[in-house]
Amino acid sequence: MSPYPRLFSELQMAGYRLRNRVVHASITTHCTANPATHAKLLGYFRNRAAGGAAAIVTEPLGIAPHQPASRLRAFDDSMQDFGKRWAEATEPFDCRLLAQIQDTGRGRHHPGRAVGAIGASASPDDLSLTMPHAMTRRDIKAFVEHAADSAARLRRWGFSGVEVSAAHGHLFHQFLSPQSNGRDDDYGGSLENRLRFVVELCLALRSALGGDRILGIKLPGNDGVPGGIGPELAAQTASHIAGCVKLDYIAYAQGAHHRSLEMHIPNDSYPRVVYGQMIKTLAAATPDIPIMALGRITDPAEAEALLEDGKIALIGLGRPLIADPGWPRKAAAGRARDIRYCVNHNSCWEIGQQAQAHPLVCDNNPQVGLPGELEFKPTTVSQRKKVVVVGAGVAGMEAAWIAAARGHEVLVFGASGETGGKLRLQASLPNSESLSSVYDFQSQAATKHGVKLELGVTVDAQAILRQQPDVVILATGGTMVWPKALPAGLREEGIVTDLRQAIAALLHHKGRRQPGTAVIYDLDHTIGTYNSAELLHQTFERAVVITPRDRLAEDAALVTRQTVHRRFHELGIAYRCLVEPVWSDQVMDEGKLEIESVYGGGRQQIDQVSFFSFATPRAPNIALLPTLEEAGVEVRVIGDANEPRQLAFTTLAGFNAGNSV
Repeated sequence: MSPYPRLFSELQMAGYRLRNRVVHASITTHCTANPATHAKLLGYFRNRAAGGAAAIVTEPLGIAPHQPASRLRAFDDSMQDFGKRWAEATEPFDCRLLAQIQDTGRGRHHPGRAVGAIGASASPDDLSLTMPHAMTRRDIKAFVEHAADSAARLRRWGFSGVEVSAAHGHLFHQFLSPQSNGRDDDYGGSLENRLRFVVELCLALRSALGGDRILGIKLPGNDGVPGGIGPELAAQTASHIAGCVKLDYIAYAQGAHHRSLEMHIPNDSYPRVVYGQMIKTLAAATPDIPIMALGRITDPAEAEALLEDGKIALIGLGRPLIADPGWPRKAAAGRARDIRYCVNHNSCWEIGQQAQAHPLVCDNNPQVGLPGELEFKPTTVSQRKKVVVVGAGVAGMEAAWIAAARGHEVLVFGASGETGGKLRLQASLPNSESLSSVYDFQSQAATKHGVKLELGVTVDAQAILRQQPDVVILATGGTMVWPKALPAGLREEGIVTDLRQAIAALLHHKGRRQPGTAVIYDLDHTIGTYNSAELLHQTFERAVVITPRDRLAEDAALVTRQTVHRRFHELGIAYRCLVEPVWSDQVMDEGKLEIESVYGGGRQQIDQVSFFSFATPRAPNIALLPTLEEAGVEVRVIGDANEPRQLAFTTLAGFNAGNSV
């Protein structure tokens, strides 16, 4: 019997039997536009269907000719072969494939303005300030016809139904919300009028799909927009739509294309299952319709608890099923400890946005969409080698456990007394605890496969060579470079250290906040710097971040940047952009630090400075490499020791190294 009986109970829906309550929520894979990545797309869906999900909602499909060419064109008969292959990748695993119908409207979270945007009214997007074309009655009628035609086509291709995405600030949400709908015709004004477009769309979809296909809708539960849709209006919206058309489920999502965008993928700054209670309350508005919960549900026990009183019927998992496609199968078998957990770091969202449609990646799953992703078992080698890994961080430990699982003898040297490297330090910061799942999984896998660990030791090249290795994997990380704006003497005398060193020394501080101001000179612009600022806020009377760039978190994704700004505002952490520090003896003698505009002049003073540190890009630590290469040893350099990048690529580098030796 499953330890989670409610989660793995069946549910009847539109004539289908859902084998459990786990639904893969819509996630953009960035694999639809390029035929070269279609195999990865099908592999991604196949793995999650085989991994135990009862249903999977696709990323938004193209349902009308005006929509982006990057979407799979459900309105195009020429896509029939691929559409059928998509359904055939999931449906044979007793997993229902649901196509998401959505239009971004005026919404845009990339830099710049959207071209050809449409909307409820001539009112600019809250993020990009894109001004849309206000849809006419003819536009609305044509859109509904296109959507219904596409739904009929999807039915023929073998899909089990569709989900209408009317949340997140997209087009349908823009009609629903009084904040974005300023129309004075039958599609604006009163609640009934604002909902008319979505009701007409759903009625047309139901007609095209028939009663034996699933029709679900995602609605805003709380869009976080002043004058928008909060829980009370969300309940009225759901009740009205459900009274007009037969729906098979309702999912509630949060946030919009606004400064509230971060709400729809909550990270560690939010509580776990953050929207659970609100969604249970909203369920009362439509008691006869199954309700799906969404929002930072990562563990099977959390999902089971949500289902306990029967108000919620389905559990929507997006990021957790990216991290481990076998999440449902492992949970059902009582193997929750074997799950590779989501770390809520949002690299899956961030890298695709920043890299202009880079295929989906994950911090804790280096093989997203690959054939062997589900219940991964490395290929056994025919010739056993002695592999020495230098560095017990993420890259080194990933390489180590995989190499050992393949049959190699693996020894890891780690300078720290624990595995995890610098990620362990970051996981100890505010809003970062979930990151521990990465190195926890690796440590467990290393133990299981017989990796030998020698921790708390710093080795030189001769010590490595004495092990007579066949292969050495250097995963020695990187060190923050010294900022050019600071005098070199400060480094030589040890007066100022980089943020990693400084934070490590502060983590064990207990008791009252120390007097004075803590200053971070930020040339890094990654989330670890800003979570460090929160720790400094807890430790000192004041915390200030200064940077020569024109905004904070410039290299972070928009949702991450929004979280940083919100947290700094809530906590009172100050920041100054477009400035450099002007170091003088006054900092040490009187605690006075001057900062100057990067354009010259305009000096300001920060008083009572008790702490000063810097965060900068990391230079690779490769001092061991020349001697090892001269000795003729095969050496692989991975992770930050090769090229400092985001965590997802560090895990991937270790994975590739372990599989290549």
